[in-house]
Amino acid sequence: MATPVELKLLFAATNEVPELTELAALKDRFCLKVLCNSVADDRFVDLIDAGLAFATAKDLGQRPWAEGIATLDDLLAAHRYLTLMMSRTSTGAGGEVARDRHRFFHEDLLHELRRLLKTLTREDDVFVSDRKVVKLYRLLRARSWLLHGGKVERDDFVLLSYLGETVEELQLLRDKIPRLLGLV
Repeated sequence: MATPVELKLLFAATNEVPELTELAALKDRFCLKVLCNSVADDRFVDLIDAGLAFATAKDLGQRPWAEGIATLDDLLAAHRYLTLMMSRTSTGAGGEVARDRHRFFHEDLLHELRRLLKTLTREDDVFVSDRKVVKLYRLLRARSWLLHGGKVERDDFVLLSYLGETVEELQLLRDKIPRLLGLV
């Protein structure tokens, strides 16, 4: 029997990206994925130093990593604020309805996003579900709010680098998205 829980925030990590088709719906709910390489290869000494500092802090009951970091309450407040911003509408003098995307996602950028997603689908067979498109919009808005006050900018599209569902897609997107955006 399933037990419902009130989920506020979820980050997950795995040693391998699951390839089972039975997990496709679950993977789709994790909109962005990041590949992480072993630190030991490039930063061996830094790994040892950081590991020792972490162990020492833990053994002494210290939490230096928690200083200056957003709390869960901070994240929930930001989520509520952005949810309210994205749900707002206003009616102009001519009766037209202005939505979040009219104020914060310029029409040219919306077309550019559509073009990028179609390119990824057509050229590389990267599947982006309807659910993921909506989540991606919200993530782009959150990134733009955090980094530069709200309006989505073309550089925000670097988030598309993390849309892949497999290791191969993530590696492809890591290189392709910056090229498509003209950032390299």
